[in-house]
Amino acid sequence: MNKKEVLEVWMDKYTQRLVRLAYTYVKDWLKAEDQVQEAFIKAFNSMDQLKNKEEPFPWLARIVINECKSSFRKSWREVISDFLPERKQESSEESYLRSVQEEEVHNAVYDLPKHYSLPITLFYFEELSIQEISQILNLNIGTVKSRLARGRQLLSRKIKEDGYGGKRIKVSKNVL
Repeated sequence: MNKKEVLEVWMDKYTQRLVRLAYTYVKDWLKAEDQVQEAFIKAFNSMDQLKNKEEPFPWLARIVINECKSSFRKSWREVISDFLPERKQESSEESYLRSVQEEEVHNAVYDLPKHYSLPITLFYFEELSIQEISQILNLNIGTVKSRLARGRQLLSRKIKEDGYGGKRIKVSKNVL
């Protein structure tokens, strides 16, 4: 496959995941999509530097994070919008209840300080290993573990304090 075909495969496979990751930085879905597009352009131009061609997601995620940090330095304006996750076919009632609960949990995660919300997003939403998160964020494995633990504690406390819909939400890997 030539570089253009490889990029098309990456875009099909990773765009949604990378947009969710970018959203943790920019808090705006359109801006997140723009950052991912810019990252794909940079990835295309630097494709020869990729060492692990089997699994490019950590490399792409690092490029997206760098793009977001760069744009954040340029602009301090944030717009927070609701996260609506995609779901497979369910009854309308199950779908509604699940979407309300997930939206509340996602909003609670996005309200955490960035150094806690990023590892939680990558671990629970993107299902990356601690090792992969360590590489993406350029942190020690111990730092990632402690930020996950502290982030979960803050998240649990926040959900209990805020009530989120008047019902108690169990914070687990299945809900996140």
